[in-house]
Amino acid sequence: MKKDLRKQIELIEQKMSKSPNNGGSRFLYKRERMIRFQLLIRNLPQKQLAKHLKITESYLSKLITGERYSQEFEIFITKHLEINYCFI
Repeated sequence: MKKDLRKQIELIEQKMSKSPNNGGSRFLYKRERMIRFQLLIRNLPQKQLAKHLKITESYLSKLITGERYSQEFEIFITKHLEINYCFI
């Protein structure tokens, strides 16, 4: 199980190296990293999350990277993924 988790964390790090926030906004980079990590912990793929929020996958990835803003998504982050911006 630990090996699987390590591999998944390495995949997150690879995605984060390609992130538009890498080298840009430090807050957005940390926010994106936390969201991806929490989705990994809860075993919730982006496709399933997009279906739950009734939005497209491409729009969801823009919300995660911070290119777009949605109050509904921010509420979901704080209530369900338990991400608090005070600790980022």
